Amino acid sequence: MSEELPQQATYADDPRTDVGVHVPTGAGSALDVGCSRGGFGRTLRSRLGKDARVVGIEAIAEAANAAAATLAYDEVLTGYYPQVLAGRSERFEQIYFNDVLEHILDPWQTLRETHDHLAPGGRVLAAIPSIQYISILKELIKGRWDYTDAGTLDRTHVRFFTRATMVEMFTDCGYEVQQCIGLNSIVDAWRSHTGPAAVLKRRLGPVLRDSQYLQFLIVARARDSRG
Repeated sequence: MSEELPQQATYADDPRTDVGVHVPTGAGSALDVGCSRGGFGRTLRSRLGKDARVVGIEAIAEAANAAAATLAYDEVLTGYYPQVLAGRSERFEQIYFNDVLEHILDPWQTLRETHDHLAPGGRVLAAIPSIQYISILKELIKGRWDYTDAGTLDRTHVRFFTRATMVEMFTDCGYEVQQCIGLNSIVDAWRSHTGPAAVLKRRLGPVLRDSQYLQFLIVARARDSRG
C-alpha cells in the first residue's frame, strides 16, 4: 500500500467470515495485509490454530495497536506493504489482501513483489470489490457515481475491477488462479424475503451472473510453484 495514499481509520472491525470459510486449513503461517483492527486475524487464528504463525500489517497506527491487542497475531507491523517487510527474509504460506488491492495505485507491482514473500507452494487470497455489482450498475444507469466512506465506491479506492479483470491481473503478475469465488450475493440476500416480488428476484440469479456478487475472492499461487 503506497505511502502516497494515506488510508482512513474509519473501517469496522470485520471478522470477514465470508472469506474465513474459504481459508485453507493446515498452513503454518499467514500474512494479513491491511489487517485493520484485527477482526480477520481472529478468524484466521480460529481456522489455522494456535500453532500457526500469523502476522498482520496495518498502516494506521491506532488500528495496528488494536489488532495487536486482540492477541490473534504473533506480530503486527505498522506501515505500508511491502515496504514494511524490507530486510526480512520470512516467507508465508498464505498471504491475504482483504479489501486492499483496490486502494493501491499499482496493485500489479504489489502482486509481483508478493512473490518474494510467498513460501513455495503458498497461496495468495484476495477479496476485491466488483464494480460490476448490480447496485452500482443501477446507479450508473441513473447517471450516478457517488463516492462514500466505505463500500465499493469508497473514496480512497483508486482501482476498480470486474471478475474478469481481477483474474487477468493475477495472471499477468505470474499467478495461476485456482479459484474465483463470488461473495455476498444479492440473490442470497433475497432468499430471506417472501412474496411474489421476492420469488421473481430470486429467479434473476442466472440472469445477473457476475453482477449479483458484491466481491470476488481470488485464490492463486505462483505459476512456477510446485506446491
